[in-house]
Amino acid sequence: MTQARAQTALERTLYHFFLFLSAFMILLSLASTLYFDINRERRDMDRVISGTAAYIASMPEVAAMLENGYPSQEAAVHLDSLSVTIPDISVIVICDSRGLRFYHTDRLKTGETFVDGDEAAILAGSEPYITTGYGTKGSQRRAFHAIRGADGHIIGFVMASVFTSAISARRHVILLVHAAIFLFTIAVSIFLAGASMRLLRKSLKGFDPEELIRLYTRQDEVMNSIDEGLIATDTQGRILFSNQKAAELFSPEGASLSGRRIRDLYPGSHFDHVASAGEAILRRSWSLGSRTVLIDEIPVRDQESRAIRGTLVVIADRTELMRLSDDLFGARSMLDTLRAFNHEFLNKLHVILGYLQTGEISRAIDFISNSTLVTSRSVRETADRIRETRICALVIGKMMHAAELGIRLSVAPDSSCLERDLILPVDACITIIGNLLENAIEELSADEGGTAAAQTGKQPKADRPGKEIVLGLYSRPGCFMITCGDTGRGIAPGILSHIYEKGVSSKGENRGTGLFLIRRLVTQYHGDISIDTEPGEGACFTLAFTGKESADVPGNYH
Repeated sequence: MTQARAQTALERTLYHFFLFLSAFMILLSLASTLYFDINRERRDMDRVISGTAAYIASMPEVAAMLENGYPSQEAAVHLDSLSVTIPDISVIVICDSRGLRFYHTDRLKTGETFVDGDEAAILAGSEPYITTGYGTKGSQRRAFHAIRGADGHIIGFVMASVFTSAISARRHVILLVHAAIFLFTIAVSIFLAGASMRLLRKSLKGFDPEELIRLYTRQDEVMNSIDEGLIATDTQGRILFSNQKAAELFSPEGASLSGRRIRDLYPGSHFDHVASAGEAILRRSWSLGSRTVLIDEIPVRDQESRAIRGTLVVIADRTELMRLSDDLFGARSMLDTLRAFNHEFLNKLHVILGYLQTGEISRAIDFISNSTLVTSRSVRETADRIRETRICALVIGKMMHAAELGIRLSVAPDSSCLERDLILPVDACITIIGNLLENAIEELSADEGGTAAAQTGKQPKADRPGKEIVLGLYSRPGCFMITCGDTGRGIAPGILSHIYEKGVSSKGENRGTGLFLIRRLVTQYHGDISIDTEPGEGACFTLAFTGKESADVPGNYH
């Protein structure tokens, strides 16, 4: 009941306001019109009496009557006819210069003297004028005009007048007409006010305006309280609405985003596709500074026509969730890695025990020295940097294998490999990384002075202070990079241009499969591979994948 009363009160207020505004505008308009109509009526009446007086003063028989000194029947007939012809004229008076009446519409007044005093100015030679005076029949509006003789001297005057009561009657009629118009327009306004309220309610889908305001306020509060950013755009990509979370994500000051374009805030937007095809783009990962967000772009359609009216962009900040997920995954990966490392450590102890029992002390010492190349710390750091379990296990396994050969294999400190950001299948990543590491391990463990080196064109390195391989894995939304560098002999210029061909290798015959497989995967996933090498200084392979098809894939190898 309270809500219903509130709705009715607001509608009543709007209804009364509309009526008051309509009445005020109508009243103002009619008052202005009434004022100008009354003034126009008075001016028209003045023109009538002034013109009539001027016309009578110019009649020859009137001038002849005054010059002869006695009333003329002929002039009286003409004047009576004129008085009947012009019904707006109430009184016509003709007097000589002494004020003696020669004609009066009331015959009983003929012969009397005009003694009002208003005639003095006209007899003194004044221009025609109009005055308001009081006669025996009431107040009059009177026009005076001089009558001149044949010699041009003033011999009398004419007074044409209308009773002010007749003027008032005319004004009363005008007032009644305006009052009728006012009442009619008020009735029309009442009808239009009711129709407007019905139209308003219909346009608001049956909601009362106050109820709609409450819904909007609640909706605004809800929109600003949710943890996801919301942005609504029109069909041109201009932002119409954004909640507080979206403003905080895209604007350091939390300023409103209204009026800006979605492409300026989010260059990776698929607005054109969503707005034209009407297909939603969901769960797209994007980086906003230090934050990782998931963005949904959803078309907004009209409920009736189903035409696209714009888009709704939902931004979910997953930075903290991803951090917690990474920590949990890192802990689980660490446990798995430590279990494997513990198993491997026990195996190594068995190997050392075997060497000692067979009396091969020197080999046991060498084995122990090489085993220190893989420490629990390096395993822990590797597991922390590579969060994909299978890739991490592969790398740690290669680290163990390399350590047995006296080679230090480490993961670059700035590496970061997250499963969610991989744009290649894990199996493809394992094949690429495994072959790169195996090639580097074989290169560093090869007999530098052996026959194989001489046959393949490798440049021997006399003084090798350390055998080291550094693997770098960098995964970001939309980009994945792999680097693998070693301190080997490098690649001879003679085979560098053929290094990716099957069967071509720097390690001898019946080899050359690893780089061939790598090149085939790079081609399949539209990547780019490059080699930085110098004979005697080692080699570094760099592979980059963006998930986008290159215009000239075969030319990506250099």
